[in-house]
Formats: sequence, structure tokens, C-alpha cells
Amino acid sequence: MVKKEKIGKFIEGEQISLIPSYKDHMKLYAKWMNDPNVRIFSRNMVPISLNEIKKWFEPSEVRFKDFIAFEIFHTDDKKPIGTAGLNKINWYARHANMFAMIGETQYWGNNIATEVARLLLDYGFKELNLNKIYANIAVPNIGSWKVAEKIGFVYNGISKNEFYVNGEYIDAKKYHLLKDDWLSKKE
Repeated sequence: MVKKEKIGKFIEGEQISLIPSYKDHMKLYAKWMNDPNVRIFSRNMVPISLNEIKKWFEPSEVRFKDFIAFEIFHTDDKKPIGTAGLNKINWYARHANMFAMIGETQYWGNNIATEVARLLLDYGFKELNLNKIYANIAVPNIGSWKVAEKIGFVYNGISKNEFYVNGEYIDAKKYHLLKDDWLSKKE
């Protein structure tokens, strides 16, 4: 695979680093986003083509991006294993939604999503000066809401019929975390 030094690490963790998305990995991103086992709770309801992914890498005139995405790079195995980031960024109200997708399923259950979430929270609160980061997680996506609860997200309640997955409406658990609460836990 590719060496992360070639791309440049942006945020370094213990097992993983968050690095810029890499154009040469477009086929890998498409594989993950189209894999039924990976995409089921990511709200990727329609197939995504390489041409659509290619547009992500085109220059943009947008002054304030509302979407920041990273590649999750496994440090020991020296390979990309997923994507993560912040979207729906509101720069005025200082809040954003957090997302993560571990595309390589053999890495599920290894605390990687927990590490990704912690790195994104530090980045969002300390570098971007966001005040609130939130997550809306499908109720059957037990692994994701367990991560949210483990790292201190506050449970806000259930949003009924939030997602349509495999022919049925499912509820979502809503969470948030405020900057002051996150930073006070880190002291």
C-alpha cells in the first residue's frame, strides 16, 4: 500500500492516523461506500461511482467548507482502512456532525472507532474551535452508539423513523458533546 509519510499525516493517534483523503485510493473509497455490510448505517442508499468520488478532489471556490474528511490510516499495517470526519459544519453556530466508517471489516471491534472519535473531538474542539459536536446513530448500530457513550457523548433521545434501511424505518439515537465538557474530561 501507500506509506503515510508520502501523503502526510495530519492527526496522529496510537493505532491510526487521520490523513488527507488520497486520490489514488478512490477505488478503495468506492468499494467501502458500496459494500452492503459497511454502508448499511452510513445512509449510502445509492451506488457511488468513481466519477462522483473524483469530484471530491476537484478545486472548489467555497470559502467555508461544511465538510472535512480524512482517511483512517492503520499505522502498524500501513494501509487505509476507512474514512472519518466532520460534516454539516455550521461555522457561525460552531457545531458539526461527526462521522466514521471503518471500511475494512476485519478492523471492526478493535477500538479503532473510539480512537478516531477522540481524535476528531480534539481536532474539532481545539483546532476548529467548535462548541458542539453531535452524532445521529441508527439504533441497530450498537457499536457506534457504544463508542459515543464510552467517550462521553450526552444522550439526547430517540428520533423516530429517522432512517430507511432494508425496507423499514428505524429510529436514531441522538447525541451531543460540548467543548467545555470534553476539555474538562481531558484535564
